[in-house]
Parts: sequence; C-alpha cells; structure tokens
Amino acid sequence: MHQSENTVRVHSESDTTRDAVFIPTITTSTQQVVRSGYLVERLFSTPENNLFNYVKFNLVNDHIRALGLNMPRIMDIGCGLQVARRFLSALNPNIKYFGIDYESTFEPDAVVDLNRPGALETPMDWSPDVVMLLDVLEHLHEDSKDLSQVVKHVADTMPTDAQLIITVPQLYRLDRFKLAHLHYPEHKIRLTQAEWRGIIEQHFEILEVQGVGYLSVLPYLPMASRHYKPENVLGRLFNRLRSKTFEKRWIKPVDLFLSRTLGKVPMFKTLSNDILFVVKQRDNSGAGH
Repeated sequence: MHQSENTVRVHSESDTTRDAVFIPTITTSTQQVVRSGYLVERLFSTPENNLFNYVKFNLVNDHIRALGLNMPRIMDIGCGLQVARRFLSALNPNIKYFGIDYESTFEPDAVVDLNRPGALETPMDWSPDVVMLLDVLEHLHEDSKDLSQVVKHVADTMPTDAQLIITVPQLYRLDRFKLAHLHYPEHKIRLTQAEWRGIIEQHFEILEVQGVGYLSVLPYLPMASRHYKPENVLGRLFNRLRSKTFEKRWIKPVDLFLSRTLGKVPMFKTLSNDILFVVKQRDNSGAGH
C-alpha cells in the first residue's frame, strides 16, 4: 500500500506558537488501516475503568506528582484509546497531554510508528516533562535486540531533562513464566523482570522500580494449568474471576495500597501484574574522562 509522510500541526487549548507540536504522521490511500486487528478489538471491548487500570494510572500519577510541576507536559507513546488521558486528567486536571499511536483507528493526536527509523526525530515547540510507554514494548518485536533499538531510539530523541515511565507485563497472563501452552497473539515477546531491566538499562538510568497490581494477578492463576483453554471450565473460571469477582469496587483501593507498599519491596516486585520503571537519560557528560 502506498504511504506518504506528512507533518501534523496540533494546537493545545491556548493555541499559541509555544503550544504547537510538530510530529510526523503516516497517511495512506485509504481512510483507515488497522495494523493489529486483535489488539484493536480487545481494547474496544475491554471496560477501561477496571481494577488494573485503576491501580496503574494512580501509580503513574504518583510519579508525575512527585516531580512537583504545576502543569506536567506528558507524551503518551502507544496511547491506544487514550485511556491515560482520561484517568490522569481526572487525577490531575492540570496535565497537558499528547498521545501518539500507530493505529489511526484509535484517533491519537498523531499517528507515529515506533518501528520506523526516525519516527520521533521531529521538532517540537513544547517539550514533555514525562514520556510514557505503558504496556507498549511487548507488542513491538519478537527479538530483544530489535526491541532494544526501539528503546534506544526513544532515549536518543526524548528531552534530556524528561523522565520516562515504562510499564511491562510480569504476571499478566503469566508472561514471565513463558508457559508453552499460553499464547497471547499481541504479546510478541515475553520476558522476566531481569530481562526487561537489562534492555532498559542499556539506554537509561533506572530511578525506581515498582510492582503494579497484586490482586489483579489472581484471575490468571487458572492459566497455570496445561489444561487451560479459553472455552473450557478453567477459561470460564478465569473470565468470571477477572470480570466479576475482582472488579468489585472495594478491591480497587486495596490493590492500590498493596502496590504502593509491597510494590516497593524487592522480593514482591516480580509477583505483580506489571512492573513499572521510572528512568531518565544517562549522564554522559563525563564520558571519555
């Protein structure tokens, strides 16, 4: 399919030159192109105000608030349906948000493909204080070396004084165990926390590591059985646990409390649904001395 590269100019609320953002987008000869049909279908069909999102975005907001900024400027890479915009705006109305994704179906602020070299190398009239890669990296490459190049590209192009918040799966669908009988089509790679850390540390300095979600892990336990199939009794148990049992309102603050406490204890960081990394660019000022 023929593709052409254009530049999109997006204005914020104040619509000043300072607030204009220039990011390339990919346009095609058709109105919309779905890149990952399975993922698009899943995101559109999943209720966004679920237990895992509640915990994840509250923790992300904790780290953003810790920066002490009056109006945090946030770039959300792989924003999907921009659930982050709605959660974070409710928690912190002063944020300034810009979301990018390679799926035009999601209607992001700009369509950008991280797999395309130079996708983020564009002039911006405002620089983000925080860049987010929330549950994105596992969807990009099967090979960890290729994935490392994507992380390097983000490191090379994001502002030097910005922080990057990354979340990646751990016990989500038991990813870290790499069980042969489990296959989630849109997760192209399954890594342990140590393996994710190894990729990130090649290009960033890690400031904090935190476990995200403990009670939200429990519905996935039936998947540990080799007899698990979505259509059998174990699959039905999983669906009931995730959609009913662990979506009761009182569970959300409990799991958030566990993530804010146990999530900072080293021995528990590998037992969470996701793992959250707060990182910054390495200081290379002393290189060569």
